[in-house]
Amino acid sequence: MTSSATPLLLSAPAFSPDTAHVPTGRILMIHPPYVHDDYLGTGTPFSADRLPFLPVAPLYAAELLERQGLAEPVLFDCQLHDLRTAENLEDYDAFGIAVMGAQNISPAAQVHRHLTVERELPPGKVHVGGQGVERLSPEEFERIFPGAHQTDRRWLSAVPGAMDIDLGHQLDRLTEDDLRTYLTHELTLPFSQGCLFGCSFCGAQIQQREAFFNVRAHLENACRIAERLGLTSLYLYCTSLDFFQQGLPGGNLGLLTAQLEAVIEVEERYPGIRIGLHALTRADSYNAAMCSEQVRDLVLRAGFDRFGFGADGAASVAVLRAMRKHADTLRSDLITAFQHMEEHALVPEILYVFGIPEETEETLVETRTLCGLLLETFPSSEYRGFPAKNEIPGNSNWKRPGWRGSAAHRTLLDHPDHFLNLGFEALANETSHRDPEMRMLVNRYAVDMSRHAHDLGRVRSYLTLPVAAPDAAIMDEETLEGFRDIAAHYAPDAAAELRTDNLAELRPVLNSAIPKDY
Repeated sequence: MTSSATPLLLSAPAFSPDTAHVPTGRILMIHPPYVHDDYLGTGTPFSADRLPFLPVAPLYAAELLERQGLAEPVLFDCQLHDLRTAENLEDYDAFGIAVMGAQNISPAAQVHRHLTVERELPPGKVHVGGQGVERLSPEEFERIFPGAHQTDRRWLSAVPGAMDIDLGHQLDRLTEDDLRTYLTHELTLPFSQGCLFGCSFCGAQIQQREAFFNVRAHLENACRIAERLGLTSLYLYCTSLDFFQQGLPGGNLGLLTAQLEAVIEVEERYPGIRIGLHALTRADSYNAAMCSEQVRDLVLRAGFDRFGFGADGAASVAVLRAMRKHADTLRSDLITAFQHMEEHALVPEILYVFGIPEETEETLVETRTLCGLLLETFPSSEYRGFPAKNEIPGNSNWKRPGWRGSAAHRTLLDHPDHFLNLGFEALANETSHRDPEMRMLVNRYAVDMSRHAHDLGRVRSYLTLPVAAPDAAIMDEETLEGFRDIAAHYAPDAAAELRTDNLAELRPVLNSAIPKDY
């Protein structure tokens, strides 16, 4: 567990907030367990997460609340510590639970249950926030987190200077053991938020202008702590939804180059630490920005070694338009971008979401062909493919008529463990694909594409088993054979026992063994 918070000097804040729905006082900021290592939900013995990451979101909220004189925050990370053994919880004025995405609602609900049922703490002390829950309706939220407060990030983001803060004060409270664990795994570098486009499946900050965090300060903190701990390398994921979007018409490349120059300046002050970086982008924005030799040189000097390309729908213009990708030329843009990356020793990742309702077997065949072509044509490329989750809290499909009130929607609210099914790495399931024929079809191609990438040794996505009723088949025998071959890389004993009738029984051990997708 982290060290205790130092006392605050409470003073009248310059910003006059509405504190009705934000936690105040002495707060335990809780980062739930990884969805496939949810010891609270399964009642299994605790073991630390094999691939933990620094929980930036609750630290950011803690810093903003503290700067306003509202809170004395303490971080509790369930990736590294067992919440069941935490003592003196009754001494806290409030509890904050951070929910990153839809699938994380599942372990977050178990944290809520642990606090309010097993520890018998007042539900009114619990505040739940984050991208995964803020777009739930009040009625949906109450069904999942009865008695808790729904906290919206919009209030915190409205605090003056919210994008400019750094987390040094919060990081310095963490134990050296925890800091070493975080810094020896992939870190999140708050870089920017916002994307101009409005892809239908995306639940992030879409249709917004890009805004930049205090990148210099965030990287400086990581390097400062790494140097103190004697570490010689760091690897960081930049939070941009489209790293090169300032290269598109109407953008300002100077905003991007300024951040890259700041990164390089920090790195030059820490010559003993080797920095690696990666980010997500669109092919058209990458191509536009990389026309600038200055951008290209800064990217390489900064230490970027890979970019993930949103390739969704590239094999079919009809599917592209159904996803509202705004990129009818995506296939040719991808090839241009991949060629450029190979020439400059960068790794292109094929980020592909497939299996939306408008798909057919023909479009899935085209997708399989395109992904295979990219992998085989560009030997440095890697595959990250995901069965679509058409309705997730926060995306444009969640509120559509026909979904709200459907059997799948009701099941999610009554049994929050089923939110695991909305993780993009989860195979198509009865929550995401109600039609059995389409569900089986999507999984056939999901497994086939993933198996091909595994055979080439160039896979970055890891398919997991969903929660499923016994009569809701998710794969036939041929698909299972391919999945067994993939799972054998990570859990050979369990994979050897896999049958279509025991998937639910083996799901926890298999999913826990399969690596996280970053």
